[in-house]
Amino acid sequence: MTKNSIEKKFFEKNGYIQLSNKINNEDFDRLCEKILFETNKFYSENLDKIKNLGGYLTGNLELLPDKKLTEVWNILCDNDFENKFEAITGKKLSNFNVKCSGNIVLPNKGYQHFHTDGPLKSNKIILNLAIHEINETNAPTQIIPGTHNRNIKYWKFYLNEIFKEKVFIRMKKGDVIIRNHSIWHRGTKNKSKNLRILLLFALTEKSLDKNFSQEINENLTIGENQFKSSFKQKLKEVFSIYLAPIYIFYRIISSLVKH
Repeated sequence: MTKNSIEKKFFEKNGYIQLSNKINNEDFDRLCEKILFETNKFYSENLDKIKNLGGYLTGNLELLPDKKLTEVWNILCDNDFENKFEAITGKKLSNFNVKCSGNIVLPNKGYQHFHTDGPLKSNKIILNLAIHEINETNAPTQIIPGTHNRNIKYWKFYLNEIFKEKVFIRMKKGDVIIRNHSIWHRGTKNKSKNLRILLLFALTEKSLDKNFSQEINENLTIGENQFKSSFKQKLKEVFSIYLAPIYIFYRIISSLVKH
């Protein structure tokens, strides 16, 4: 059995796969340094505004892209990676639209409840790319393997899946995670004093996303993530943190009444 077929079987069974040290060149290193520097600079200079964003309390925010993220994507997508992607997923990379962004976890924040990145029917693939080391101290993503290919309502998830084996995704700079968007996962706490920044490329098949567009900013900025900035969403975020049992109960009841 070839390495590609082993990786394909692993991906199909578990819903994710990690490719170690997939990017290792000077242009990538230069871009990583710029992204880290400019994101930290924006964070320190705009902290008062950032505190008003949905997601600030949990500590999970979105890195909104500029052209540096598209440059990183172009470096990643050499012939070797395109062939590797097709061998693992059975799909051509050229058949997807790509939305570039990033996930930021703030210092001493970051705990999330388990969730997916969308319904099973939207059939997306997520690529995460590390631009610095991510270990147990700075918010590795936690995944429950094998929860990607079924339409699992939250009450069923909490009754069965939540007790299954969980994997912490530790990454070195240049590592890539390919995962199904519908796999159950959560962010964990960033125990370090620095921002944890992980690039994210959301792939949607062009046949399912014919009106695709994405705004590429002049500079990197930080925006809201899972929770939006409306009063209702901020209240929901408060409940998810400070009244977590009630929030979980609410999600269970909601999933029971939804068809």
